[in-house]
Amino acid sequence: MPIIDGRYEAKLSTTYTTVEEGVEAIKRKLQKSRRVRISNVPMELLGQLMPLLKEKDLKVILPLGEKPSDELKQLGEVATTKAKLYVDFKGKEAFSGSVSFSDIIFNILWLDNEIFNISTMEYTKCVKCLLDTFEGGWRYSEKW
Repeated sequence: MPIIDGRYEAKLSTTYTTVEEGVEAIKRKLQKSRRVRISNVPMELLGQLMPLLKEKDLKVILPLGEKPSDELKQLGEVATTKAKLYVDFKGKEAFSGSVSFSDIIFNILWLDNEIFNISTMEYTKCVKCLLDTFEGGWRYSEKW
């Protein structure tokens, strides 16, 4: 953590004002990154991101019950989760997904292809821990 004005300072996260703002931030990050891990995001969002996933080191874990398209399988390794991953979001049961990079993770709360919220985790130790969580989920997913 850097020391600024004699104290430790680190940006931990961002919560985007609108879903569209969050999606655009994900797209900007995808354009600059080589490696990406995607887990349990709505299929509609995945479709929007697919053109930006070409020539990336890519692993995708699809939501429960989903099957990959041939186009997605050509882009990288694909699996489907065997677990129901959800959060209580303002009294609603919503799915929790992520788009993960080496330095930032975008957390996506959604249900029925409607995204409720996009936020990030930017604190390095937490990002590493969450990437380890993805690898654990990958081991227990159904591979395609």
